[in-house]
Amino acid sequence: MPNIITKYFRIVLAFLVLLLAVTANAQDSSIIDLSRASTVKLISKSGNSSGSGFFIDSQHILTCFHVIAKLSIEDKTVHWSVYSDLQAILPSGEIIDATVVSLPTQTHLAPLVMDFALVTLKAPPSKLPTTLALATDNEALKVGDDVLFSGYPLATPGMVTPRGMVSGFDSSESLIFVQASINKGNSGGALLNSKGHVVGLVSMREGGISRGLSELNSYIDKNTHHGSVQIMGVGALQATKAIIQTLDEYISTGIGYARSVKYAREYLDTHKEQLK
Repeated sequence: MPNIITKYFRIVLAFLVLLLAVTANAQDSSIIDLSRASTVKLISKSGNSSGSGFFIDSQHILTCFHVIAKLSIEDKTVHWSVYSDLQAILPSGEIIDATVVSLPTQTHLAPLVMDFALVTLKAPPSKLPTTLALATDNEALKVGDDVLFSGYPLATPGMVTPRGMVSGFDSSESLIFVQASINKGNSGGALLNSKGHVVGLVSMREGGISRGLSELNSYIDKNTHHGSVQIMGVGALQATKAIIQTLDEYISTGIGYARSVKYAREYLDTHKEQLK
């Protein structure tokens, strides 16, 4: 009799393990589908800019501020100008003109400082888009949590959806460290938790060129007018600059950062008129 009970217990246990695995896979698959169906590509031809974003309702998209504006620093002051030809490319391929409605002001610098932007479409999509819910403060992340995001990094001809893991936070917990393949073009994508809720906006990557190469790049820009030695018809300075820019584009350590969604959520809570 004990052997029969033991055998029965093992069968039940194996069934439960299999059921949990199937349920987990189904849940994971549904979150991936949700991520991909809600993600858009944001472009500006005049600014040579390309990034990602996601729908929070049928007309509005959240993204990073640096995706929709040109930034520069002069005399330790940040200057910005929003791209006037912003377009959203939906998962269906539909392209719709868009405009930014969350411009920073002297009294509300959060969009600039915390790197988020609310974009509204100038025309309704032909098909009702899939939207994402923003996580609440009760959904605090911890190191080791699984996350995923979708976007259009580098020159990929289509959307990609990497998995990742939370690997740390800064001292203010405004930045989420993500162990995942984050590259230029991922900026503005929604970082989703295991519930499919937005916990952060993918913001930047760790990696790229060193300070020395960056300074060399600036030196080349300032001194190009003096001329350059030609090697087989190619300017040495310009060739060096091209190599530096290629390194800056593609070097990645596999570590990236996402800005906590709480800042965007708090802004939206106090600016509900912009969602009308």
